[in-house]
Amino acid sequence: MPVIEAIPFALDRDSLQYQGLISNLPDEILIHILSFLTTKESVATSILSKRWIHLWHHVPNLIFPNITVNGIQSNYTFNEFLFSVLIALDTNFINTFHLHIHYSNPNLAYHLSFPNVTKWINLVVQRKLNHLHLHLDNGNFYKFLPKLPTSIFTCRTLVSLNLCWFRVKGFSFSVNGIQLPSLTFLRLVSIKFLQVNDFVLLLAGSPILEDLEASDIQFYDAKDYLTIQEYKNLSFPKLTRAHTSVFWCDFPARAFSNSESLSIDTTLYTNEEVRFNVNMMHDTQYFSLFPFFK
Repeated sequence: MPVIEAIPFALDRDSLQYQGLISNLPDEILIHILSFLTTKESVATSILSKRWIHLWHHVPNLIFPNITVNGIQSNYTFNEFLFSVLIALDTNFINTFHLHIHYSNPNLAYHLSFPNVTKWINLVVQRKLNHLHLHLDNGNFYKFLPKLPTSIFTCRTLVSLNLCWFRVKGFSFSVNGIQLPSLTFLRLVSIKFLQVNDFVLLLAGSPILEDLEASDIQFYDAKDYLTIQEYKNLSFPKLTRAHTSVFWCDFPARAFSNSESLSIDTTLYTNEEVRFNVNMMHDTQYFSLFPFFK
């Protein structure tokens, strides 16, 4: 495991007494306290004493915020660190996996780092993952958008999903193919789907979705191939909030026609006439639309 910088601790008498009081707490409470730290900070507490050496192995939250990868060595160091954490983790349940990386070299990221991200996700979704936050910043180079790991679409325990900077290809989208029965919150930023249908079917595989945020959603093929009957068969009875902006197609509002309460704030980028029929929202008790056209 790479050397991790220790968290500085004062050595005066009062601080030592305070550390002693904390160390006397039950493991369950100490693990709960560690769950509020980043993973780097949590692992670093292992140097405090023998009591703390293995406590971080049981922390259900893996938090890797504001990671900067600016070369081959930093990429290798971080990859080794994250893999070592996953291997050492002694729990069958992961509550949160939060990963935010900035890559200064998009070519390096695409060829050396992104394949490892897929391996990490494939591992964490097997441990009853509840919350997933993935943000891979490659400097706005759409040419090097990473492919979203398809194992996410069948993670039945996932409650919230927050994704930024991915392309979604190589997955057979269907109503039965996507299985996100526990998902209540979905946030998508700078995501590129193969077709509009794939975005709608992702929502269809999330039957209890309550909150949707979608911004800068693009498509390799912006045509809408779903039939009116297929849209009618879609139902999102729990969806109460949809916030959309910079949607590079005719916004598929028909998919939400069965929602009880819906508020849409959307920016539409389209060269075609936007076909939006308020009458199709026949089951919606409260509906507001704030369109802004480019």
